[in-house]
Amino acid sequence: MKFFYNSLALLNLPLFGIQIPLTDERVQKICELINSKGLKIDGDFTELKIEREDLERVHTKEYVGKLFGNKEAIQKAVSDTFELINEQGEYHRYNPKDAIYSLEELVQKVILQTKGTIATAQEALKSGKSFYLGGGYHHAMSFAGRGFCLINDIVIAARWLQKHHQTKLIWIIDVDAHKGDGTAELTQNDPTIRTLSIHMQEGWPLDSGKFDKNGNLNPWFIESDVEIGIAQNEQHLYNEKLKAGLDKLVSLDKMKPDLAIIVQGSDPYEKDQLPSSALLNLTQEQMLERDLLVYNFLNERNIPQAYVMSGGYGEYSFEIYCQFLDKIL
Repeated sequence: MKFFYNSLALLNLPLFGIQIPLTDERVQKICELINSKGLKIDGDFTELKIEREDLERVHTKEYVGKLFGNKEAIQKAVSDTFELINEQGEYHRYNPKDAIYSLEELVQKVILQTKGTIATAQEALKSGKSFYLGGGYHHAMSFAGRGFCLINDIVIAARWLQKHHQTKLIWIIDVDAHKGDGTAELTQNDPTIRTLSIHMQEGWPLDSGKFDKNGNLNPWFIESDVEIGIAQNEQHLYNEKLKAGLDKLVSLDKMKPDLAIIVQGSDPYEKDQLPSSALLNLTQEQMLERDLLVYNFLNERNIPQAYVMSGGYGEYSFEIYCQFLDKIL
């Protein structure tokens, strides 16, 4: 397995004045583990070419225009994505006085992260397995960022590979605590990208009305190809339901996928410190079973695997990634 990471792409939110517990500690712990195994980490992906059209292949031109627009447009896009201003017009989980980096620089960091996801996916196609110490912004939709996800690096990488490597079928397997709603919205009616999302059945992003005032389905309710909601009283069935979902994913197409991108959020962990993850509390043992289930399922079928980290908040999230990597390495 090859690893990708570059500190230039690190999205340490408190350094932008954003008071969300996504820091560099989990990455540091994983780097220590990788180094202890005598393995190297590739950081050269920042030179990879990603064009504006690569983003527009996934997001609307109007939204991409905002990200490449003037200072006010960029700040508004970032503020909306990270919910930095509440309905009363006050700062929410945000203090610009604490910021070392500007919100405009955050956009460039996320684009660098997307390059890392693309490089990781490319490597998986070549060698079979790769892991990116970043990425996994599965809430970003075609028309806007959402849920701390400014652009959807996962789908951008998938469509980039389809263009440059002529991949015919890609799976996105999302085991983050929250529904992969942006990925589902972006890939609906696209049989070349199949999606599986196993997530909290209730809570964010499913805690608002299913339909808007005009009776239209709110886009965060669009289902993945394989949609698995886990209720609080079903947590002991999590891995059983995941196994059934993977089997269903296989049945959707006659052909084998060229690649699986695994959105390996650690936030279902009972020690995760993001309040909106609290409705799914898996033990450390259940989390390892989850990760090995996906890994072995793909391994047995000789399907290349590219991992992105996605959600994982607070001081204990590194435990989930490190126990998985320590086991397979």
